[in-house]
Amino acid sequence: MSLLLQSLRPPPPLLCLFPRKIQEILHQMQPRNLPPRPAAAAAAAAATKDTENETEATPATTEEQPQVYSTFSKAQTRMIVAMVTLASFFSPLSGQIYYPVMPTLVKSYHLTPALINLTITTYMILQGLAPSFMGTFADSGGRRPAYIIAFTIYTAANIGLALQNSYAALMILRCIQSAGSSGTISFGYGVIADIATPAERGTYIGPMAAGVMVAPALGPVIGGILAKFLGWRSVFWFLVIISGGFLVVFVLLVPETARRIVGDGSVLPAEWWRRSVLQWWQLRSHAALTRPNSDGHPDVDVDASRSAAGQPGGSAARSKLRFPNPLKSFVILLEPDALILISYIGVVMFANIALLTSTPTLFTKIYGFNDLQIGLCFLPLGAGASLGAIINGKILDRNYRRYCTLLSVPLDRKRNTDLRNFPIEKARLEPFLCIILLAIVTYTPYGWVLQQRAPLAAPLILQFILGFSMIASTNTLNTLLIDLFPDRPATASAACNLVRCWLGAVGAAVIDYMLSGMGWGWCFTFLGLVMLLSLGLVYVEFLYGMKWREKRRVRREEREKERRDLEADKGVA
Repeated sequence: MSLLLQSLRPPPPLLCLFPRKIQEILHQMQPRNLPPRPAAAAAAAAATKDTENETEATPATTEEQPQVYSTFSKAQTRMIVAMVTLASFFSPLSGQIYYPVMPTLVKSYHLTPALINLTITTYMILQGLAPSFMGTFADSGGRRPAYIIAFTIYTAANIGLALQNSYAALMILRCIQSAGSSGTISFGYGVIADIATPAERGTYIGPMAAGVMVAPALGPVIGGILAKFLGWRSVFWFLVIISGGFLVVFVLLVPETARRIVGDGSVLPAEWWRRSVLQWWQLRSHAALTRPNSDGHPDVDVDASRSAAGQPGGSAARSKLRFPNPLKSFVILLEPDALILISYIGVVMFANIALLTSTPTLFTKIYGFNDLQIGLCFLPLGAGASLGAIINGKILDRNYRRYCTLLSVPLDRKRNTDLRNFPIEKARLEPFLCIILLAIVTYTPYGWVLQQRAPLAAPLILQFILGFSMIASTNTLNTLLIDLFPDRPATASAACNLVRCWLGAVGAAVIDYMLSGMGWGWCFTFLGLVMLLSLGLVYVEFLYGMKWREKRRVRREEREKERRDLEADKGVA
């Protein structure tokens, strides 16, 4: 009879309409923290009680294992990483896709090139400043609302840019466009810190970093093709279409990952707007199958399900949205280890932006290329950057495992490792040295190759190597930065983004003067020497980083103890 009743039970709504393969994929992506059915919950509670009684009678003989770091399934994790990779693509794409339409805008608005260049300067200033607000908001209010707000602003700004007809509107909307998209990179680092342990963090950061570097290579090509065949407004309509489509998919599928809100992923957010449509639909489908209680409502106890999953109740999943404090990003710059890492990332970005910005000018003078041909010349750089990010992520994880073996530290990719006595700085920076030296050795002669007007293959091969080595080196430092600040990864990434973008803006502004004043060869030689001499800062981090990290941990624990004592005194009073 029970089998007959089970066969008569209605299938979950909508799911039965999909083919079996799609059902399996959706089932893998479904959240694991759904409320248990009443009968199953009662049986589980009884079994738990019996197990507790047996445990009391038997002394513990095994050492307690750390909890699983993330309960997201492999399919969910891959989907989340893919979405944050795509999200990080938009900020650099919006900056580079704009370059081919600039000559047309000069003619359309009857302005000087200097005034149109000013829209790039303001874009990069906001690109560095906006994440200071949005990164802090993502750490405190959650990743999901931060992404939704950012892409809503970004899509609306693109619609305005496609319809505007004045220089003032162009300037203002470009700033809004930058503010909406620039925080996505810091959000991405935060999400990966939420779902990945240090043992696998490099592998997941690699694809995201690759997306960030592919965009500058593809942006000029896409912008040039659209502007040539469909007009300059089509560039912004293209951004509207892809950003709007991304936002819809994100709202449908991507769950909240912030650990202060959902813990290891098994806590269901209390607020409906923090849940993906997939989570909401699955919860409703489950509720439809449960027996109504005496009030006529489905017998679903969300708090009980959270407790059964080993997580706190509903109050743990609630988090008020607060106005972000941008000063938190600047406070991170006061930490010596963070300041060293971020400063060197800024130096490498200065050199990288100088390379990117000078390519159209120099290639036009040497080879007489048009805008589309110049855009195609960025492809080797983007290909090298993508390859470097992915391979470097594997190298970082492999070196981390090597250190675990040397120090006899238990390695479990699904459980977090206590880094208090683990030299994470050395594990990350050892591969960095070889990679950055490759970048310096390649960067230094680059200007001389162009000055000798070498065949096109020579500078393109050098750009491929530079893309590989420069993104791999900055990716290493970004990964270490997230390891050092796992409790506020988006804020730390926002601080890095601030320095990186502003130094990049300086590089874009002065590279033409450096090329004309120093000559092509000596200009790139000088920047290569700056990267070489600045390596001394990274060596200081290699030697003293672990001590600085321990001092920061002690200070944090002392502040936390003082806060608890103060709350206890208030409770007594």
